[in-house]
Amino acid sequence: MKSLLPVSAGIPLRRTALAVATGALLALGPGAASAVETTFVGSATGCFGLNCVPPGSVVLSGLTYLNSTFNVTTAGGFVSIGNVPGTPNVDNLGSFSLSGTPFTYNGSHFDLLVSFTAPPGVSPTSVLIKDTLTGQVISSDNGGVFIDFDNTPKHFTFGGGGSFDFFVNDVSVTAGGTVSVSGSIISQVAQVPEPETYALFLAGLGAVGFMARRRKS
Repeated sequence: MKSLLPVSAGIPLRRTALAVATGALLALGPGAASAVETTFVGSATGCFGLNCVPPGSVVLSGLTYLNSTFNVTTAGGFVSIGNVPGTPNVDNLGSFSLSGTPFTYNGSHFDLLVSFTAPPGVSPTSVLIKDTLTGQVISSDNGGVFIDFDNTPKHFTFGGGGSFDFFVNDVSVTAGGTVSVSGSIISQVAQVPEPETYALFLAGLGAVGFMARRRKS
């Protein structure tokens, strides 16, 4: 039996159904998927000396390092770990304090070990970042130190198909002062389409199937 609807009446419906299905397919693509933010938990410790193994010596003449813990969540896939120094340090990568004790730091070394306990499945679980110190303190509160870290981004992966790049910023501290060590995380997470996107896709397919059956009847 032929359809009672004129051919011209069915065309707009078929076009609408195809448009719905096409739009849903596009929505399933990466560009329209919902963003997934990630929480990173870990700690930072360090030691002075060439190729030292943290935790080790945290005092070099008047320069002292204090370790830290962090628990931060990305916004738009990015987060900075650089809270102000504290006792204890929280949400930074530790801190350096420099007294007024006269000392020349040129050629000295410091190794920073950053370890991750979350998100689950982080690999590798930690990274050792080396640096070189320059500067000197001449007398009480006169002078400073520049801590030149390896700023090359370090790449990690984690469970669920995610990955992130992590890097540490250089530090400059003046005699008599305390500064925190900061770093950044740029995260890439496998994006998951929202439930309503799947519903739209299925509705579009259903409409296309219905119009195909109407044409055959």
